[in-house]
Amino acid sequence: MEFTTLTNNRITIELVSTPEGLAQAVADLSNYKELALDLEFDQNRFTYGFNLCLVQITAGNGRCYIIDPFEIENLRLLFTLFEDQTITKIIHHSNNDILLLDKMGCRIRNVMDTDVAAKILNYERSSLATVLKEEFGIEIDKSQQSSNWNKRPLTEQQLHYAALDVVYLHQVKTKLVAEIERVGRLNWLQEEDILLENLRYTESENPHLRLRNASRLTYYSQFILKALYQFREALGMEMNKPAPFIIPNDALVELASEPNVDIHEWLNHTKGIHGRLKRSSYEKKLMSVLEQAKKDAAANNISFDYPVNQFRRPFRTAETEKRKEDLTTIQADVVKNFGEFAGRLVINQSLINDYSYTGQLRCTKLYATQIIFDTADRLDINLPPPVIVPQQNQE
Repeated sequence: MEFTTLTNNRITIELVSTPEGLAQAVADLSNYKELALDLEFDQNRFTYGFNLCLVQITAGNGRCYIIDPFEIENLRLLFTLFEDQTITKIIHHSNNDILLLDKMGCRIRNVMDTDVAAKILNYERSSLATVLKEEFGIEIDKSQQSSNWNKRPLTEQQLHYAALDVVYLHQVKTKLVAEIERVGRLNWLQEEDILLENLRYTESENPHLRLRNASRLTYYSQFILKALYQFREALGMEMNKPAPFIIPNDALVELASEPNVDIHEWLNHTKGIHGRLKRSSYEKKLMSVLEQAKKDAAANNISFDYPVNQFRRPFRTAETEKRKEDLTTIQADVVKNFGEFAGRLVINQSLINDYSYTGQLRCTKLYATQIIFDTADRLDINLPPPVIVPQQNQE
């Protein structure tokens, strides 16, 4: 790197790119009880996969450490700091950060999410830029928001932008939490933050079926699609490029639906195919994958029938409509009392639809369940006992 320390607007930005520098930063940060942090990552935008590019972290004392994981092989010291239950980690919109850390083997603890805090206070737009402008009159430059964080060396503009994502978070947290306490919703924030901490990264069991129109293919074509998808993923990893950059999703589904096409013609007349795939060696690999998939499909007697749409909703009945009407009435009252955007944390359309069709009120939040049932009692609406379920893992 061309520099290690920058000073801007009375903020010292220290770039950490060695194991020794990381040890010093962690030793310093361990002395504080509240840390603000953010991650810059790439999720199949410029490179293959879901990868950490930068970590920004500050104790709110005018110094911001920016840690370059590309230069430091072992981040366990940093992860131990994140896992320390005695230190509050202030993050704005932490979902993806938590999932990435979990993917890397770090179970972050004691998270305080300022994005959730803003939603609890009924912010229509809860981005950090919006909160800073509305609460503090601070406007931040977002010109680097779409920056490629994989590139090295990092520019001064990138480092300044990265630092701005954390240097104001202590102020934001103090202001928003004070207002949440004033309106009596601190238990909302505490429970929402615990739910976030418990997010776990999981790989989809059948990611090929999540491609657009894949569910409309026959069982046979879906079988072929799975083989093609795995081939494309391997190429993405090999080339370190997002897999859809190599073969677009719609082209992959199209090929699975018509696996007997002339591959040479298909490669050279399909929009968006990566140039390397048109080379003779890769063309032969693709042909081999297709032929093997067709042989395996025949050997396993894969049907040419279309699958029954598993996402088809049950038929509406008087009973399902009554349940929907009841929860919609409760939702309207919740929105009236707490506001539209805070109300979505308590009761959303997904919960209403699920209750309407199943008759089960499956809740993941205790505070929201209490509000729903208190509202139902006040409106004289009968609800069944709630089914408390853990929040689902996310990818």
